[in-house]
Amino acid sequence: MKKVLIASVTVAVLLLACGEEEGVTPADPPPEATTPVNVLKNVEISFNRVDIKILNDVLSPNFVFYFDPRDVGQNPPGSHYIIPESWDRAELLKAVTKMFKKAFRISLSIETGRVGEPRPEATAYQAENVPTELLVMLDELNGALAEDSCTFEFERYLAEGGGKHWRLTTWRDRRDYSDQEPATVEPATIGKILALFYTL
Repeated sequence: MKKVLIASVTVAVLLLACGEEEGVTPADPPPEATTPVNVLKNVEISFNRVDIKILNDVLSPNFVFYFDPRDVGQNPPGSHYIIPESWDRAELLKAVTKMFKKAFRISLSIETGRVGEPRPEATAYQAENVPTELLVMLDELNGALAEDSCTFEFERYLAEGGGKHWRLTTWRDRRDYSDQEPATVEPATIGKILALFYTL
């Protein structure tokens, strides 16, 4: 379909296939967003279950997604769209909604063990360089795997009915190129994959 997304990810597909169990079991409800870790678990669940409502519920009204600086000003493969510095909440939800409708399979993994915990009195929190992987399959054989190091920022707020909850205010996408050999195919990033679906 496009240069970045045509790379074969057979190993990732096999891992996904091995993780599937026969039969359908009821999905557990997402955890309450009472910690930043739970917020990111909900982001994972949203992508992995293809459920936009879960993502919608954990994004701040002032949410911003920042693209990897190397992607800014570039075009997603096969598109004339110019990747901006950032997207607001509505733009991210538009891209993810299109991805959910058009992708064959999606898998998001965020290393929440690297997130840590805010102080009890904190009203804002930042988790830097959290390993994050997004696999998006276009069909059974072709797709893109982005392995990025993201920074997430959170705010605490008073939820309806009381109770202090957290929500995501910022998602900064960044790929670590430091230990990689020059690639023959331009590597995918989370932002570049999202931008491609935004234009479809």
